[in-house]
Amino acid sequence: MLVNDQGVYVGSLSGGCLEDDLARFAQSVLTDGRSQLRTIDTRPHYGCPGRLEIFIERLPASFFQDLALRIGARVPCRLRTRFQSSTGPLGTTLETAAEDDPQAYLDKGDFIGSTGKTCFVEHVGRQPRLVVVSGSDDVEPVRRFAELLGWQFLRIVPLGEAARREVVEGDFVCTAEDLPIRFPPDERTAVLIMTHNLARDTHYLRHALPEPYAYVGLLGSRRRRDTILAELGEAGLLADESITDRLYSPVGLDLGATDPASIALSIVAEIQSLWS
Repeated sequence: MLVNDQGVYVGSLSGGCLEDDLARFAQSVLTDGRSQLRTIDTRPHYGCPGRLEIFIERLPASFFQDLALRIGARVPCRLRTRFQSSTGPLGTTLETAAEDDPQAYLDKGDFIGSTGKTCFVEHVGRQPRLVVVSGSDDVEPVRRFAELLGWQFLRIVPLGEAARREVVEGDFVCTAEDLPIRFPPDERTAVLIMTHNLARDTHYLRHALPEPYAYVGLLGSRRRRDTILAELGEAGLLADESITDRLYSPVGLDLGATDPASIALSIVAEIQSLWS
């Protein structure tokens, strides 16, 4: 949970009971810079049987600048917070996570310490990224859901569409061949193809499907999907049967979606289910 010097906060440590009080506690820490380890018994006031120990510290602007650079570069890292110590300083430090460490990509934390729980390590993985190939306005509900979840949303406007419409900030004009180069595949990148044009869908899927993206979605019916896959198969691109395991089509969870907003919800929910 982050609190600024105006008492505005993002994130939470409970279901909403404690955050206002914690924001007030944080003001004194921001003022004098001295960390606090507060104990809150939730039983008398909140009716929840439990007790929380909450470490509150002031972090310098350089910490957030460094973290933002790593997130922007899609470099996994760790936040190591020492909240009890008789020898070293308390607080959070930022560490590089090894690429071959499977824990480096997990959005989880764990307690460590040779004598009890004295340190909390949080693994900050790559930000979820959704790359959508579309030149139509029905992508906007997908954009809104993705941004609400804190994902990075990027839209590729096909060349044929870019010549007929204004390309707004945040959109890219990118050929199918350049897709894996401009947006390298990783375990937190999903690609959604929804151009409403059979030839364009086939062309972009030809270059996206063989790449190890976490998710490749294709909007359209099963018959349309089978038509495209038959063409890719005839071109010898599906010799490895595991390639199609990454393809989700018809795209989205079966939520009974019938309009752009509910279809967008079903698509984003399907992707989120892979990342949860």
